Amino acid sequence: MNDMAKNTPTVSEIVDELAKEQPPKRIWEVDFVRGLMILFVVWDHFMYDVSAFEPYQSGLFNWLYALSARYYSGVLRQVAQPVFVTMFVFTSGVSCSFSRSNGKRALRMMAFALLFTAATRAAEEIVRADVTIYFNVIHVIALSVALYTAVEWVWKKCVKGWQKNLFGIVMTAVTLAVIIVGACANAKPWTNDNPLWFFLAMHNSQKVPAFTHFYGGDYLPFFPAFGWFLVGAFLGKFLYRQRQSLFPTVNEKWVCPVTFCGRHAIWIYFGSQLFMYGLFYLFCVLI
Repeated sequence: MNDMAKNTPTVSEIVDELAKEQPPKRIWEVDFVRGLMILFVVWDHFMYDVSAFEPYQSGLFNWLYALSARYYSGVLRQVAQPVFVTMFVFTSGVSCSFSRSNGKRALRMMAFALLFTAATRAAEEIVRADVTIYFNVIHVIALSVALYTAVEWVWKKCVKGWQKNLFGIVMTAVTLAVIIVGACANAKPWTNDNPLWFFLAMHNSQKVPAFTHFYGGDYLPFFPAFGWFLVGAFLGKFLYRQRQSLFPTVNEKWVCPVTFCGRHAIWIYFGSQLFMYGLFYLFCVLI
């Protein structure tokens, strides 16, 4: 009887065990920022799709086409677009701090990215426009999560102090190198005509005509985006060591529409693209 009593867990132990099994509470501010970013991305793609499918027979869509022309030639888009896309990638890096398995997350993201490319390729056959998306923000995040999974594995192998210090130095150098190389490529695009390098950094489409096709309906170079992803991942580990919100007093009900978009950013991105392709094809070709 004494042995049974010793092996019987107490109520507090049972509660603690159940608490461990519960999924971690989402951090509302991360979802909020990602929600804002995905809403801007949807708007930006909406403006691009409006300009890509003209001419229209509808007065409303002709007005939207004029609006998209002003938007794409304006300062707002030139300034806001790279900032919002970078923040979207950055918050995806922060989210790695809360994932139970970044490896599984990477596999899901890769499958989703391939599905997205296949869907846009099918859409291209229907609308007869160069709208296939070979490598954009979804592919960037998928590949980034996969590489970060390897980074996490290496970190876990670093048990000695000098190993951890060396790891920190190497990863800092890699992160800075990716950001700097990517920024230089954006300022002075590469002229390498090997298609295997197209995903890595911005290329000069005038000197490398094949890059225009790879750019397709949307494109985001892996450099410097991967660098900002790493910054977000490492900063997330530092800021959210307790996996708790930094702003716990905020009433999440007031921001729930935006955080909802942040929680379901991938599906919103995917669904909005397909919906807009179908909508503009309908008004441009069938009506």
